[in-house]
Amino acid sequence: MLQFSVEIRRSPGWWKGRLDSGIRNAWFGSAVDRTWRVKTPSSHAEVKLSARQIDYILDELEGYAALRDEKHRCQVSCFERVWESESLLDEETRLALQQSLDKIKALLQRNEDNMTIDIIDHQRYPLVYNQTLVSHLNGRSYRPIPPPPSTDIYTVSPTFALLPSDVFVSADCSSVKFLSYINNLDPTRHSGTYVLLQKLLAGFMPLFEHTLTDLHRNNPLVQRIPGSCRYTVWEEPEPPDHSDDDEGWVNYEREMRQWALNRPINLPDVPSTGYPGGLENRRHTVTLRNRVVQVIVSIVNITLTPDEPRFSVFPWHVEGMRSERIVACGFHCLSTDNITNTSIQFRMAVTYPKGFSAGDAGATLRTWGIEDGDSCHQYIGEVPVRPGLSLVFPNIYQHRQTSFELRDPSKQGHITVIRFFLVDPEIRPIVSTSVVAPQQKDWIHKALDDNLDKRLPNEVIEKILNNVEGLMDESEADSYKKELLEARKRFTQASNSYHFCIPFDIWNGPEVAP
Repeated sequence: MLQFSVEIRRSPGWWKGRLDSGIRNAWFGSAVDRTWRVKTPSSHAEVKLSARQIDYILDELEGYAALRDEKHRCQVSCFERVWESESLLDEETRLALQQSLDKIKALLQRNEDNMTIDIIDHQRYPLVYNQTLVSHLNGRSYRPIPPPPSTDIYTVSPTFALLPSDVFVSADCSSVKFLSYINNLDPTRHSGTYVLLQKLLAGFMPLFEHTLTDLHRNNPLVQRIPGSCRYTVWEEPEPPDHSDDDEGWVNYEREMRQWALNRPINLPDVPSTGYPGGLENRRHTVTLRNRVVQVIVSIVNITLTPDEPRFSVFPWHVEGMRSERIVACGFHCLSTDNITNTSIQFRMAVTYPKGFSAGDAGATLRTWGIEDGDSCHQYIGEVPVRPGLSLVFPNIYQHRQTSFELRDPSKQGHITVIRFFLVDPEIRPIVSTSVVAPQQKDWIHKALDDNLDKRLPNEVIEKILNNVEGLMDESEADSYKKELLEARKRFTQASNSYHFCIPFDIWNGPEVAP
């Protein structure tokens, strides 16, 4: 049902087409007798929609049309709480931003994979607990801070934290202003890039508002199909009369397996009365207007060559750790060239299903597509990446970008992606670049070169630099980044084990009937 709805909502002018009976009938006809391939935790399921389910989806378009934000040109994407737009930047601004980033990229080295360049690397020069100097008493003193306490040690790093920038959002949400520097983007050398990024980030703010509104506890997800399954036939195969009938017991066990998987069952379905309406209703609305928010900025360029023609799939992950409090993620594809199709995929952790008997593989497989031992997560869709696409999604969903390769293997290809990570605005701000002076030693070196007497020997400048506390050189920054990446890798593994990939136990799960 979700796939059908998303397919319609990707067609131009669908919100008008839904009112045309001819178009509606065509949509209905395209779904009748069609087999949908639905990804499950360990495999795929083939599903056909009933006429009642098709009508439900077509009626439900009324709610999605009401949710569309015409003013800010955005709408719900592949799943609830995910919002998208394709028109946040005009062509002039897009070209200017691309040219600005290309100039920065020309000064940088590729990463060890020989494909990726972090134009703005949000993981270098992080906050290092017990080392990085943090402003206190309005700048009257600077001192390191200890790591945050945590009883749940795997979610909070005892060593590092990413540094967001403070951003002011205007009262009408039409503009934003960086109040502090973007970590790893020198504001004196790249002031023009700041202006262009502000334009893009301003376009993201309504999408962030929509995602946070949908995520609010007072706006729970609406279930299309509530309830559980019900069996209608109870006669099971008869066991052998004698306990020593080995062949009979083998046949009986085979028949029981087939019976369990194929016995008639009433699966939960959409209400008989159809779509109830009200999909667009929200009891609480989140606004970011006329306030200061915190945002982490990351820009990456991936260049493929005939020698390195393929980029492998990203791992499933959430952004940051609990100490960064990233509540929502923004993704913008600035440009692509000569690469095959790639998508952003999403999955969410789910609780054990309810309303089945212990060991009832037929019920769990046919109702929820989950088998004993499967990971307790659900695939919730994907969005094809194309130039101009902007996405915002909650950081409670894991996501990944699928692999891609050169379309023409004899030429270079690339993709440039800008990401904004929004720190939860409803809780106390975290340490940001407003209270941490730049730690980049080369930034300070250039500032000294520009402002001190040119006749001053370089040795004196180096001596001054070496006596400035709180600075890192390139090798230190690289070393800390490697440590940070290893810590994030361990966090992702633990997050999968404890949250996203908990194995389903069909015999001993919670709420399992005896």
